[in-house]
Amino acid sequence: MRLLPSSSRVVFGGMVALVAAVTTALAVLVPALTEQAGDAGARGVVAARSGAETGLDLALPASGDPVAQDELVRRTIARVMPDGADLSIERTETAGLLDAGAGRAYLASIDGPALPLEAGRWPATASEAALGSTVAETLDVEIGDTFDLGGRTVQVTGLWSSSRAAADRWFGVRAAFAAGGGEGPVAVSAEVVDAVATADGLTREVHWTLRPDAARLDLATLHAVSAGWRALPDALAAEGVEAADIETAGALVPTAQIASARAAVLNAAAPVSLATVALASLAVTTLFAALLVGSAAAERRTRWARGQPLTRIVAAESVRALVPGVVGAIVGAVTVAVVLTPSVAMVPWITGATAVGAAAPAVLVAVLATRDVGVLSRAEGAASPSRRWSAGVAASVVLLLAGFTTWRALTLGSTSGDGRGGLSPDPVAVAAPAALLPAAVLVATAAPLLLTQRLRERRAARGSATAFLSAMGAARRPFALAATVAVVGVAVAQLGFAAVYQSTWDAGYRTALAAQEGTDLRVAGDGDELTPAVLDRVAGVESVAGVAPVWTANTSIAARSASLVIASPAAVAALADPAVPDRDRLAEGARSDAPGPLLPEDAQDLTVQVRATDATAQAAAVVLVDAWGRVTSVGAGSDGAFAIPAVSAGPGGAWRLAAVEVAVSTGDEFGALVAIDGVSVDGALLDLGAAVMPVDISGEAIDMQTAAGPAEVSVGSAITRVRFVPVASTASAVVSQAFAAASGVTEGDTLPLALAPGAESRPARVAAVVPVIPGAPLDSAVFVDVGTALSSRLRTATALPGAEGAWISPGADPEAVAAVLPDGSRIAGTTADDGYVVLSKVPTLLWTGAAGFAALAVAGLAAIALVTRRSRRDEASSLRAIGVARAVRRRLRVTEAAAAVAAGSLVAVVATAVAAMVLLPVVITGALPRAVDVDVVIDPVRAGGVVALAVLVALAVAVCFAMRDDISTDGGER
Repeated sequence: MRLLPSSSRVVFGGMVALVAAVTTALAVLVPALTEQAGDAGARGVVAARSGAETGLDLALPASGDPVAQDELVRRTIARVMPDGADLSIERTETAGLLDAGAGRAYLASIDGPALPLEAGRWPATASEAALGSTVAETLDVEIGDTFDLGGRTVQVTGLWSSSRAAADRWFGVRAAFAAGGGEGPVAVSAEVVDAVATADGLTREVHWTLRPDAARLDLATLHAVSAGWRALPDALAAEGVEAADIETAGALVPTAQIASARAAVLNAAAPVSLATVALASLAVTTLFAALLVGSAAAERRTRWARGQPLTRIVAAESVRALVPGVVGAIVGAVTVAVVLTPSVAMVPWITGATAVGAAAPAVLVAVLATRDVGVLSRAEGAASPSRRWSAGVAASVVLLLAGFTTWRALTLGSTSGDGRGGLSPDPVAVAAPAALLPAAVLVATAAPLLLTQRLRERRAARGSATAFLSAMGAARRPFALAATVAVVGVAVAQLGFAAVYQSTWDAGYRTALAAQEGTDLRVAGDGDELTPAVLDRVAGVESVAGVAPVWTANTSIAARSASLVIASPAAVAALADPAVPDRDRLAEGARSDAPGPLLPEDAQDLTVQVRATDATAQAAAVVLVDAWGRVTSVGAGSDGAFAIPAVSAGPGGAWRLAAVEVAVSTGDEFGALVAIDGVSVDGALLDLGAAVMPVDISGEAIDMQTAAGPAEVSVGSAITRVRFVPVASTASAVVSQAFAAASGVTEGDTLPLALAPGAESRPARVAAVVPVIPGAPLDSAVFVDVGTALSSRLRTATALPGAEGAWISPGADPEAVAAVLPDGSRIAGTTADDGYVVLSKVPTLLWTGAAGFAALAVAGLAAIALVTRRSRRDEASSLRAIGVARAVRRRLRVTEAAAAVAAGSLVAVVATAVAAMVLLPVVITGALPRAVDVDVVIDPVRAGGVVALAVLVALAVAVCFAMRDDISTDGGER
């Protein structure tokens, strides 16, 4: 039964409403998902961190009127911070440094909630104190012990272990006393802080520690808090606070930049998905607009013949399309809004998307109806603009757009700096995938069209009537063939591109994360607080097989900003993530001849023969380093020998002797001599080497000679302790490709490197150039063996060097490790990554766009079938007239539909391959936490499954319409 024109308009109008609903829903869904993912990323970044990384600390000298000072500070903070920030503010009074137990400490008041304690209870009176367990160990106090604080005796009632609460509470206080070298804080009442500060003349400070509630945070609020924090010093100065007295600490602003960078990656992916949806919507809506205009052709001719003006005819037909467009757009927008509940900030976007979705069908109908009336107005079908010319112009626009956006993406990338230290999407480059895929399909679609003519000729020559009729039918409907091939091609290509993007992004993210973190499990310290004593505690955790200290610093090398990473090549080979590119080459190239003798693996006792002239001297300690770079100090026993500890199972092997410390006493101001005549292990002599630098560590570390030589030195009465440090003659370095490109160095060149703070630069030979240096904060980085760097660090500091980070052996229990760390340290590494959940939304956005295109493509196939119905009806009459049976006619239609889908699928494979090879590396590089080389990865199961499913759906739709489209002729069979 044939549809009457009015019935056709109802059907076509319903399809327009459906397309408008899907289009508007996707247009709202993509930015809503992007916004929610960005907000979730901000919450995740803050929730995964602690201490200085998620807090802000303001310090001022204590005022004579503490209540008024506190009110002024809180009032100013409330004025500069956003209303919805929900900031917690804790006030703490501090004083120090002073003698406490076996060391020096600083005090902090116990205002605020009690911390979770490892043992004991929180102080309740002015005669009680609590402190961290690591601080208690250093000060040599336990629960129940008493010690003197500036004339007041307090008893230790509680010990806390490393925890997020402790890091959040004390990070600002620790930062204020970091330069002084004291231990703390020792938590006492504010009364004790005031009394001790008054008695000892100590400086009193007040800290206000601010922290946002991660659970109620969003990206905009995090940005507003950062802006408010930057404005706070000026606001306090305006209130009369001396600018010189204002001290700030905390790294919440850099943490906010991390969240912003991740949001920028999401924002760069959203336009790709939106462009995909817009392209599909435009094509399908145009098809249904053409159907609506076609269904009203007879009525339009009648109105024109009766003299109705053009505007009235067009307006009447536009209104018919406007109603379903409005209904569909509102339904789509409301559905997404109810499900996702987007923020108020998205209301303008939702309103605009709804308006465009509602008006687009009416606008397209108006354009097509105007063109049709224009044809009627020309006498006897006078020449009208050629459809081929119009199609050529449209194709040229698509090709030019694809070329320009692809060129932009390849030359500039998909993101760029926003001038504030963050990234923003390039509005042109991000559209490259959405433009290149249709362009590739467009070019590839020409092949089936040309093939049709050739195929008709070849099949006709063979004499097969059925084959000839099949080819002829396709040739008679070039629009249907081209449209089907294009719709199927782009839809399948979009899904295939999303599948390849997903697998490539997963592999790229794994590599980028490995380059960023370096290893599965690591400790990130606050400064150099991972001292050998701390690492000894970590190594003592039952599940830890070994610890590798890592030093990182952003510095200037060869007049270029770069990260200097110092670690053990053996630790890199054993602990670096396998996804790190050229990991083994890095480890091999960085190996240097470390100074100092290697002890036997089964060494038990070590003795040092010390010779002194006009002085008394004895070996007081030896400094040992294992294969992973962990340093430990061993004191002399009662017999003067040194008991060698067992080497951790992870690094294995043996200790290396890195230094010998000698206690000296002499009454001569000048002229006494101290020397090491020999070192032996279990009776076997070891060679300390001919290049040994004596270092005075009585106060500040000072080299005692201008050049290394034999292990002897002149001493005076002011010198009480000398450290003899074997010195390496050469050093090797491995540089990243980014550093090599920026500085112009190649393998075999030398670089001037300062391997310790305050140390002179020394030449290091570039042994290798690798893609990335694992664990380096910057892409431009240099890696040096800790074996050669350690001698420099032992010469520039009295204490054994503490590390900024440490890599932990696989299988270690993160919670057990965290329990023995200082408050400012945190667990990190690839296993503790908090970025994947957020950044994985990038492929999700592409899948959303591709799925939306596929849904609209199904409607497009239906529209193509309806558009070609009249042509098929005429063909059916002709075929029946020449005696072609009903089954043969059906087979011809199914063959034609299947051939078009098959051609579209082949075109899709070609287009996907072109777009993936050209664009994926550069597009995905901008969607990763670290810039790494990206190789296109194809998961055959995912890609093959998605493409096969899409082709089957397209084939089912096309064949279904072909089977049902058995057009009857007047009075004839079906």
